[in-house]
Amino acid sequence: MFRHAAALLLLAALVGPGRAADEPTFAAALQKQAGPMIELLKKKGCTNVGVLKFLVRQGKDAPLQDDAGDINQSLANQTQRALILGNADSEFGVIEQPSAFVVKNSMTDANHRTEEGRKAFFAKKFELAWSRDQVEPSAFLVGAATLDPGLKSMTVQFQMFKSDGKLVDVGAAMIVSPGTELLAQTGLSYTMSAPRRKVLVSGEKLPDEAQKEIVEEMMRSAPAATEIPTKPFAPLADCPVKWTVQYNGKAVDVSGHSIPTPKPGDRVGFVISNPTQETYAVVLLVNGESTLYQEKAAPAACRKWILEPGAETTITGFQTSDKEALPFEVVAPEDARADSVRYGDHAGTFRLVAFLGTVTTDEKKIAKPEAKTDLQIVAMARGSAASTGDRPQTLRGLQAQLREIGKDAKNGRGFVVKGTQAEVSETQRVFFQPTTETPVSDISLRYYKPKN
Repeated sequence: MFRHAAALLLLAALVGPGRAADEPTFAAALQKQAGPMIELLKKKGCTNVGVLKFLVRQGKDAPLQDDAGDINQSLANQTQRALILGNADSEFGVIEQPSAFVVKNSMTDANHRTEEGRKAFFAKKFELAWSRDQVEPSAFLVGAATLDPGLKSMTVQFQMFKSDGKLVDVGAAMIVSPGTELLAQTGLSYTMSAPRRKVLVSGEKLPDEAQKEIVEEMMRSAPAATEIPTKPFAPLADCPVKWTVQYNGKAVDVSGHSIPTPKPGDRVGFVISNPTQETYAVVLLVNGESTLYQEKAAPAACRKWILEPGAETTITGFQTSDKEALPFEVVAPEDARADSVRYGDHAGTFRLVAFLGTVTTDEKKIAKPEAKTDLQIVAMARGSAASTGDRPQTLRGLQAQLREIGKDAKNGRGFVVKGTQAEVSETQRVFFQPTTETPVSDISLRYYKPKN
């Protein structure tokens, strides 16, 4: 990867996020169910289908939310990828990210919470995922994901609607293990205990109960766990990588998992430093997009900032090449009306994921996972539905591109977006071998909460 001031950007070995052994992950379950789901949709007369942003809740009695975190759009992206990879019929079209299309084309009446809102989706043609051909949608898939109160499992019910706006179930509900990555996408945070980190430094493997401890830590640090936000925020205070959010060059206060919302025109930056004697690799995400090349894969599969002992660096934009970055800009967001779905995939969060490991300049020394299916699952674990670069013009071309991604990880209120004027930001490429696929710390700070 790359060296940036005292930091490095890395190309890590692809590894799978931890999960419970009794249930498959959502991505793994989709791999098995995508083909049968396509056949079921075809029997219902569907030819061009899009997957809309999911609704998510914790506990079956809680209201379904469109702003639970990165997870809302991540589940939709994973479903779209699975439909593309499981599609054996080029006559069955998969629409490219319809939620983003709705936002881009100002389809303000489109809303899959109401029958009339569902009908509004059929007012325009949408683009196919493997070309820019515009097609009439025949149906849209939506999903409701319910996390159990103990965060051990997640139930996902797919539904579909056609132009009549009627919402019907598609197949039986899937029960899956959310895994720590999907839980982190809801804004839950943790830092592995110091004794656990010592185990990793010594070269020992994490015991099976480590994943259970991580989930327990997430529950303790959840926003609803305390009525008064704790200060300092324990996962942030205990993290071996020190992380400071700055507005206009000044550090902002953290209260619980929340920080103040920047104002339009503010300059946002992040300072990350490593006061320890170990080497850490960091994925820093803004609204679910990595600050390195705006990757949307699981953090384990993303390129990372490397912090060797004593290193510190300041990040003020999205790195777009080895030498340039686009600065963060703050714009005024639009709040959705009551009972509608915000189809933008922005989550209003900053997220830091830290991995312990070692640096090498020799790519051959990086261990690679053996199972190709694991690589594909990692690539699908949270990322965008489409690949970067030129869009293939055929279904098979897009399938090949997506599989290759799975093998290689090469107002007073404001919303943070990518700017347009590139700045000089030198980096140097190196390689990183993580001690374990499990991050030692995964922290989300919410800077913006949409209002109804």
